[in-house]
Amino acid sequence: METRYPPPWYRLLEQSHKKNHRNVAFVQMTNLRRNGQPSLHNIRFLDFLKDDPRYLLFSMAFNDHNLHGDIKSNPNAQLNWQMPISKEIYNFSGRFYITSSQNKITRFPAPKIILDEPNNISPREYWESLRCQLWNSLSSQSRATFTWPPSGEIPKSDKDSFKCFKLDSMLNSTNSVNSSEKILHDLAFENFCILIFKANEAMRFDYEAFPPKRIVYNFDDEENVWEVEEANP
Repeated sequence: METRYPPPWYRLLEQSHKKNHRNVAFVQMTNLRRNGQPSLHNIRFLDFLKDDPRYLLFSMAFNDHNLHGDIKSNPNAQLNWQMPISKEIYNFSGRFYITSSQNKITRFPAPKIILDEPNNISPREYWESLRCQLWNSLSSQSRATFTWPPSGEIPKSDKDSFKCFKLDSMLNSTNSVNSSEKILHDLAFENFCILIFKANEAMRFDYEAFPPKRIVYNFDDEENVWEVEEANP
């Protein structure tokens, strides 16, 4: 059984995130497609999973065929997170999982999280509750992007496809379900997915110091611990 203690890199990353990003943070993600070619995506960081800090949470639109397709092709990926203010770079290797609307079927469903207190909530209910929380935490502009056509498609869709600039959360709304705004909201919410990344390797490169410092973190499955080693800069 794997430990749920915070990885040794977690507090450092959390502090770096607060120092470097006031609002939105994008992280570079890459993996190998089925044809052997590398992918490259910029994915939006949402939050740390407080119940299990080994997991990092990112957002994805279900209709983002490029990103979604690359993850379905190969859930094993690497992340590169630049911290320009504190002059750090974090690299991670790990695996992606996806949690989406109950109406959507994903190839790599979200993992089961063991909570401190026993309860009768199913993994599906747990992640759907978290998806609702994160949806409510998004800005109205960020929610609006989930009404747009698939990202990266060419040619670009007409202007009417991007006419929604702001979208309030209506998860607890008592408005009529037949209202056009509620229908648009529900379609956007259904399109909203959480990308769950579980790290098994990490590297922190601090180039503010001279000589720079490079720390490598590897998870030992047999011993169920994180090994920490200093490497050459």
